[in-house]
Amino acid sequence: MLFFIFSQKAFLSYKNMNCYKTHSRFYSNRLICLWVCIIINSTVNAQSTDTTLHQLNEVYIIENKQQIIEASKKASPIDSSTLARYNTSSLADLLSNQSTIHVNQYGNGNIASTSMRGGNASHTALLWNGLNIQNALLGQPDLSIVPTNFFNDISLEYGGGSAMWGSGAIGGSIRLQNSTPYNHGFKTKLQMSIGSFDTKKINTGILLSYKKIVSNTNIYFNNSKNNYNYKDTLDKETPNKQANHANYIAQGIMQEIGFLINTYQKINIRAWYNLLDRNIPSFIEAISRKNQVDENLKLNADWNYKRRNLNSTIRLGYFNDNLNYVDSIESKVNNIKTIIPIVISNSNIKTIIGESDNLYKYKNHSFNVGINFTNNQASLYSKDIVNDTTYYYHLSKVGIFAAYKISLLNSQLHYNLVIRKESTNQTDIPLTGNTGIYYKLLKGLALKVNANKSYRQPSLFDLYWNPGGNKNLKPEESYEVDGGIELKYTKNNFNLLIEGSYFNRHTTNWIIWLPSDKPYWIPKNIAEVYSRGGETKTELFYLKKEFLIKLIANTSYVLSTNQIAKSENDNSEGRQLIYTPRYNGQATLIFKYKNINVLFNHHYTGYRFTSTDNTSWVSPYYISNLKCSYDYAFSAINTQLFFSLNNLFNKNYVIIPNKPMPLRNYEIGISINYKQQKKKIETSNY
Repeated sequence: MLFFIFSQKAFLSYKNMNCYKTHSRFYSNRLICLWVCIIINSTVNAQSTDTTLHQLNEVYIIENKQQIIEASKKASPIDSSTLARYNTSSLADLLSNQSTIHVNQYGNGNIASTSMRGGNASHTALLWNGLNIQNALLGQPDLSIVPTNFFNDISLEYGGGSAMWGSGAIGGSIRLQNSTPYNHGFKTKLQMSIGSFDTKKINTGILLSYKKIVSNTNIYFNNSKNNYNYKDTLDKETPNKQANHANYIAQGIMQEIGFLINTYQKINIRAWYNLLDRNIPSFIEAISRKNQVDENLKLNADWNYKRRNLNSTIRLGYFNDNLNYVDSIESKVNNIKTIIPIVISNSNIKTIIGESDNLYKYKNHSFNVGINFTNNQASLYSKDIVNDTTYYYHLSKVGIFAAYKISLLNSQLHYNLVIRKESTNQTDIPLTGNTGIYYKLLKGLALKVNANKSYRQPSLFDLYWNPGGNKNLKPEESYEVDGGIELKYTKNNFNLLIEGSYFNRHTTNWIIWLPSDKPYWIPKNIAEVYSRGGETKTELFYLKKEFLIKLIANTSYVLSTNQIAKSENDNSEGRQLIYTPRYNGQATLIFKYKNINVLFNHHYTGYRFTSTDNTSWVSPYYISNLKCSYDYAFSAINTQLFFSLNNLFNKNYVIIPNKPMPLRNYEIGISINYKQQKKKIETSNY
C-alpha cells in the first residue's frame, strides 16, 4: 500500500519547474502525515507482538564472486557512520569528499561522472547488489541521480575488474549493497532539512522485520531553486552573479522484501524508482531553456542457497532508463509569450540480466563458476528544426567466468585466479583475467600484488549514433599491475591503519571521437593511454569511554598520458588527459564526545588540463566542509539535530570550465528514529 500511495501521488513528471514550492509543501506534508500515522498504528499493535523465543540457525548470504579476489585487491569500504552523515547527499557528493575518486560535476545538482586511476567516465562500473547498472546507451553512470540513503553498504574497488563484473570496470568499481536484518521488529525514521538556495529535503524509511520475512521501504524527496551565487572572474565589472534556470526536483523510492525460506535459502526482491527533473543553467548564454528529466526503474531479485560447502546465487535484473532532454526558445506573438522546443532528444534503454554464481569450498580451496546473460534494447528519438528521426538498437552478450583461490600457511598466504570469456552480437570480446597474491608477512603487516586484463565494450552511442557511429569499433583493452602494503597497529584504545598502493596500466584501442572528412565527428580506436600512479590511506582512531577522535587522510597521484598522436599536428602525445588531475587528496577529522558529533573535511584537487596539448587548464581548489550534530534519546525515539556548512571558507572554484560551483552554503535539519519496544529474543544473523 505504501508503494502504491507514493507512486501514484509523488512520482509525477513535472513540466513546469516554477511551481516547485507548491509541490514541496504538498509532498512534505503527505510524507510527515503518513509517517506519524504509521507510528501510532505500530504503537497500538505493539501489545500483540510475538515475543516467543525462536531458535534459528545462522545463515550466511554473501557476494560470491567478490570473495575470491577481495584479499589481493585494493578495496575501500565507506563505514556506516560516514554514510549516516551523508544520507541527505547524492553519491557524487559522498565520493567527492570521502574518497580519492575524482568526480567531474557540471554544476551544483547537475550531471556527475567519475575518473578512477586516470580512466574516463566509462571506465567505472556501478554495481547494485552484484549487477552492473551502467547505462549501455551512454556507457557511463550519472552519480548525481543516486541517493546514498538507499544503501547501507557502499564500497570502492580500485583497479581493473572485468573478469568479475564485465564491461567497463577498467579503472575500478563502485558497489552499492542492500542488506536487511531479520527479527528486528518495527523501525522507522524521518529526516527533514532546509538549506541555502531554497533547498528542502525529506526522507523516510520503514522497516518491518520478523523471523521469516522482512520489508524495508525508503522514500526521499528533494527540491531546490538552486539559485546560488558565484564569481565570474572573466567579468571585471560585475563579477558577482547568480545561477538562473538551475532549479531541480528529485524523488525516489526503494522497496525491499526478503523471505527466509529456511536456514539454507533466502530470496530478496527489490524495486528502485527514481525521478530527477532539472533545468540546466548556462553560464555563458544570457538565457537558458534547457531541461533534462531522468526517470529510472530498476528491479532486482536474487535467490541464495548455502549448505555445507556450497553457496549458489541466482540474480535477476530488469532496468528501464529514460532520459528526456529539451532545449527551447521563447517566442512572443501579440504580447503572448510561448516556449517553443527547438531540440528534443528522448532515449530509452531496457536491460535484462540473468546470472548464476556458484561457490564451492573444499578444505583450503575455493572454486567459483558462473554464467551471465545481458540483453539491451534501446531507442533514441531526436528532433530539431530540420530532422525528426527514431533509431532502435540491440545488444546482447553472454559471459562465462571461473575462479580459483587457495589459502596456505594457516591462511597467511592467498592466491587467486579468475578468467572470463564473453561474446556479443556486435563485437568480439577478448578473454579477460585477474590473478593476485595476498601475503601476511607479520602480525598487522600484509602485502598485495594483483594483475588483470580488462575491457570496455563500445557503447551503443559509439556504435550507432547517427550521424557518426562506427560499427567497426573494437573493445578497449587494458593491462594493469598493482601492488600494495597494509599496516595495522592496535594498542589499548589506539588504532592505526596505513595503506600504500602503486598501479601501472596500459589501455589500447581507447575510443575517441575525432573530426572526419564529413561534416561530423566519428569515433575511432586510435588512442593509447598509459596510466600510473599511487594512492595512500592513513587512519588514526582513538576511543576512550565517551570520547572518540578519528583522522582519515587519502591521497592520490595519477599520471595518465596519451601515447599516440591522433594526427600530424597533434601535440597530445605524452600529455596528461584532459580533466584528469595529477594530485587529489582529502582529509577528514571526526570528533565525538557524548552526544556531540563534529566532522571537518578538507579536499584538494590539482590542475586539470582543458586542452589535449596541456596549454590551458583549470586552477586547483581547496574546499572545506563542516558537519555538526547533537543526539538525544527518550523512550524508544532517538533524535538528532544536524547542521552542515559546505565550502566553509567561501572559495570560488569550478570543476569543469564554465560550470561554477556554489560559494558558502548551509543545511540544517532533524532526524527522528523510532524503534518499537519488544522483549529480547534470540535471532538469526539477519
